[in-house]
Amino acid sequence: MTSRQPAAPAATSAPKRRPGPHLGPVAITPVRVILCIALIGGLAFLAYSLLVRDTLQVPLMASGFAVIGLVFAAMAVLALVSVVRSGHAGRDGTAVATALFGGLLAAAALMALAGAAIMSMIWGGTSAG
Repeated sequence: MTSRQPAAPAATSAPKRRPGPHLGPVAITPVRVILCIALIGGLAFLAYSLLVRDTLQVPLMASGFAVIGLVFAAMAVLALVSVVRSGHAGRDGTAVATALFGGLLAAAALMALAGAAIMSMIWGGTSAG
């Protein structure tokens, strides 16, 4: 009696390599790098404006909040694009999680922009005399 060996699969392929650099499951793209640098710079500028006691503290805080708000708004738009792509690809769980995270980013953007508006109103009220 001869022993039969299992048939080899017809088309065995290695796991797909992802294009470009990745940090875990997250792809490193130029837009993400620029947004990360802008967020870190905006937070550092806001921290500086909080620590410096000067006559320009309020407008510095307003511009720091504005930069952070714009960065969060751009991240929320990117999250929206990711939700649509995940939905089309059939990755429903990823789409829901990204939608929740994008909603938090949008709320943070609105709060930061509101902080910028309030700081500019404070500055406008104190500079007119």
